Amino acid sequence: MASTDQLNAARLASLAATAAGAPTPTSNPFFGVGPITDMTRDEIDARTLRFEFDAWLETNYPKLDDQGNKIGNFTAAELGRGMHRGYPADKVLNDMMREIHRYFGFPKKNVMAVGLGGGHSGFTVAAMHLMNANAADQKIFVDTPKPETESGQAGGFFRQSWATQLTEMQLYAKLGDSSRVYFTQDEGCIPSADSLEAKGIKLFFGVGHETTGATTYTEEQIRNLLAWIDRDPEQHHAIIDATSMLGAMPWAQDLVSAMMSKCNMFMPFQKAIGGISGYFTLALTPQAITLINENLKDPSWAIPRQLKIAVPRDPKNPLSSEITTALGPIYDPEQDKMLGGIINTFSTLAFAETTFGILRNEKKIGDVHTLNQRAVENRQFINQWVENNPLFEFGVAQADHRGAAVTLLKINDTDITDPEVHARIIAKSKQLLGYEGITHPNGDYETGLDVARYVNAFPGTPGDYRAWIGGIRPCQEIEALLNNLQFAYHRAKIMVLEEQLAELGETFPSTASPAKTASTATEKQLQELRTAAQNMATFWGALEATKDPSRRAQLIQCYGDGLKSDAQAYALLMMDNSLAKIWAIK
Repeated sequence: MASTDQLNAARLASLAATAAGAPTPTSNPFFGVGPITDMTRDEIDARTLRFEFDAWLETNYPKLDDQGNKIGNFTAAELGRGMHRGYPADKVLNDMMREIHRYFGFPKKNVMAVGLGGGHSGFTVAAMHLMNANAADQKIFVDTPKPETESGQAGGFFRQSWATQLTEMQLYAKLGDSSRVYFTQDEGCIPSADSLEAKGIKLFFGVGHETTGATTYTEEQIRNLLAWIDRDPEQHHAIIDATSMLGAMPWAQDLVSAMMSKCNMFMPFQKAIGGISGYFTLALTPQAITLINENLKDPSWAIPRQLKIAVPRDPKNPLSSEITTALGPIYDPEQDKMLGGIINTFSTLAFAETTFGILRNEKKIGDVHTLNQRAVENRQFINQWVENNPLFEFGVAQADHRGAAVTLLKINDTDITDPEVHARIIAKSKQLLGYEGITHPNGDYETGLDVARYVNAFPGTPGDYRAWIGGIRPCQEIEALLNNLQFAYHRAKIMVLEEQLAELGETFPSTASPAKTASTATEKQLQELRTAAQNMATFWGALEATKDPSRRAQLIQCYGDGLKSDAQAYALLMMDNSLAKIWAIK
């Protein structure tokens, strides 16, 4: 442990660094690299968005009579408990696939499969359909280290899982050979076209970039990959994890267009697409579809039903019939239709929310080129900010290898040399960045800033904070995030240093003001206001969505008296003078 003088000096320096108070907060705290933010500003904005979604849903999915005339609207409640077959579920699915395919710029020649599960399910579907252990000349390259090597072990189980799965598939297949799988020394690197061709590589799996390690491919690496594909487009297939890549491609536009056209890409909904978690899409080139159909004539393994994107042409003979992608859960943009149905059971409501999210982002931000550019600008801003703030450094040293959707930062504090103390400060800073807050040894409590939740670095990666910085966020949000990271680190450092000083017998007097007693009556009134308002909104929403006069009459008869009671209660509560203190809050 450092001396008392050293601890006090470090504490005073952090007090001085935070003397001006907390920085401008972020608009919302969802910087975690999971389901990404919808950029609502606060709880009112978030709840208003639910009303907007309900209205959009009812407008786009009408109830039709047998002549095609509109007789009502499907509501969120109906979609949430309705069947995933027939109308409107089929239209919801087709609409979502169309918008994902269109917005992110996939060419119409490339089809798109959809299924249950996240990115790993998408990867598994691609591997099980495109890899063929019966083909001795099919060599596979994956851009992660070989499992159980020193560099592989550093990434832990999760980061090794991609290469492990490919190895196991070859290892346990009857005619497989795990020596056909090649690896890279450094994660997320693409060798030259000459190198890949010399090894006889037919399948390239690009999974070692962006999301966990906050890296991306350089322009040179993208050119390498495209050059390799172009040498034999029928035999060279690239399968890319686009989880964090869509809308955050920091390359020249011609390279972006070529990637979208020539590569197969899998991605979960909840990250780049900004949709609901639990599903994946897989974009496939015409050459990949041809390979899949050929592989299934001589399959290496049984593919679980929920992962199949090819099904029997003759449903009465599932074992002997031809297996084809022509009837699989695949969207064909040329025909604007699903070729086949998706396996049980997807949430129609989740798919509708995903479509709504894409259209809303397009309206607020612009097309995918704008989204890409905003992500690049955010990355450039972080580069400059870190250069001007020596307390921080990058987890990824090479500038053009840094991700444009995810950033990884670490603290370089010369005052703190003990790794355990460093880890405690980082952990406490995340409590302050979130809603938990921190309590000092003298009992003083600092309220959580709630500006950045779950900004944890992935285990095994060289960083302390990891955050989603994609183009959905404007640059000022990134600035607010960085300033709050710095503030929270200093405040957490003060608390941890005070703990160490307390162990040495030095304490600090409490500066906390006496806690104010909350008004129970006011809290009760707020709950009553909320209940009355929700009841009224529910009634009017249901009445507007119900077009049949007789059913409207039934609703009015059943709930009309309750509406009057709620309206009267609401009016009385709004006029209650005791609520004045609520409106007086500034």
